[in-house]
Amino acid sequence: MVIVGSLFDKVFETVLNYGYAGIFAVLAFEGTGMPAPVQIVFIATALLIKKGRMSFEKAIITIAFGNLLGNIIAYYAGRIKGKPFFDKYGQKIKLWREGFDLIREWYAKWGGWVIIFSRLIGLPRTPVIWASGVIGVNLIIYVIYSFIADLIWAAFYTLLAYKGVSLLPYVRKLILKVFF
Repeated sequence: MVIVGSLFDKVFETVLNYGYAGIFAVLAFEGTGMPAPVQIVFIATALLIKKGRMSFEKAIITIAFGNLLGNIIAYYAGRIKGKPFFDKYGQKIKLWREGFDLIREWYAKWGGWVIIFSRLIGLPRTPVIWASGVIGVNLIIYVIYSFIADLIWAAFYTLLAYKGVSLLPYVRKLILKVFF
């Protein structure tokens, strides 16, 4: 647990110390589909907005573009190395082969909306990010829909964190009143 706490602390400090650049860097990493504690980024961002050290709109744009950069990196990784990797190891990873077929079917049925839905739902997000490159989704379509999805996601969670941070004084008073 010390490692997780330390990671949360580092991410929180990165955002507080480096502002927009810190947000962009963490979200670019997370946008590749790698796990990162983005909830901490949203909370730290909300605190900076609340203190007037950051603009709400610029924060959302920074989050969306950072995540988009990570999405594009993951797309190219899937496009360049994904197919050879899965051709070589695909028999051993049957679930992935079936997963690519399923994602291909989703794209055939819903087009770029797959990216938006997967981004907002969460669970299929990482497989869709990587598979989009592997199965050869049109890059322009991928970038457009990824940016729309990233922008919606960034706005929703930034607003949610901002509202949550705004409630902290009331929660503190309630806890003190109820328990002390």
